[in-house]
Amino acid sequence: MFHQRQLQAFVLTAEMASFTRAAKEIHLSQPALSYLIRKLEEELGIALFARNTRTVMLTDGGELFLGHARRILADMTLALDETRNVRELEQGRLTVAGLPSVASSLLPRTIAAFRKRHPRVTIALRDGLADQVHQWVRRGDVDMGLGSPLDQDRELDFQPLFHDDLILITPPRVVRRSESPWYGLDEMSYIAMTPGSSARHYADLAMGHAGRRIEPSWEVSFMSSAIAMVRAKLGYALLPASSVDVFNLEQITRLPINMREPREIGILRRKPLHSSPALEAFVRQLRKQIALTDSGEHLSATDD
Repeated sequence: MFHQRQLQAFVLTAEMASFTRAAKEIHLSQPALSYLIRKLEEELGIALFARNTRTVMLTDGGELFLGHARRILADMTLALDETRNVRELEQGRLTVAGLPSVASSLLPRTIAAFRKRHPRVTIALRDGLADQVHQWVRRGDVDMGLGSPLDQDRELDFQPLFHDDLILITPPRVVRRSESPWYGLDEMSYIAMTPGSSARHYADLAMGHAGRRIEPSWEVSFMSSAIAMVRAKLGYALLPASSVDVFNLEQITRLPINMREPREIGILRRKPLHSSPALEAFVRQLRKQIALTDSGEHLSATDD
């Protein structure tokens, strides 16, 4: 198949009607330019120029091919320019998915910081439950997901970022340091997140470790709904620590829960791994944002 240099040699020769001037324009010797055009003619199976000692004229086939050659060169130039722009983050598109807890806290802050540095890269955000995030990543609907690992999904790569513990929130009450955070909750209703969510999975684990075999009185899909119900003194809830700062928790008691199996949050990507400059830059910004976040009770970094 002919290559870019052959097409450039042909178009310049046709436009200048001179092998000598065309060769000088692209910094080749005349024999080298003639060789490129001869190889192009061999590949096409036609003569492109009617040559004589005085003039260089296009054949009918050469006239026909000239328009195609110009379009091919323009497409090549455009492809190279766009590829260079993607590499230098002058353009591009990135789709990121995340669990509700990180989609309402860490991801918006990361996206805002990323857009300041790379305003020409378009970012789309999807939020969903753990199985939805996994499905989107697995199907290639998103470039990466931010969530928790499920049962050994061999199609996905997981890179841990931080541990996200749970916070027990209750209507206003006093709990002494010597008392369990569960103290006084036996007569209070349990408000749980929807089954299938990552938050619900780890809340069930925490309840089991605490010896609390209690069926939820309510199951809600949104953390804002759970908080509103706690504020209305309808019961208590367990929510991811990373997300609670987004909400107004006035007149609500917050207590950390020591978990035997902390919820691990990390980057989910489909195998085999394929990266783009935009994705690599976003992951760098994500890690930087985590490092900037108060690591007290919210995020505790894990090794990669």
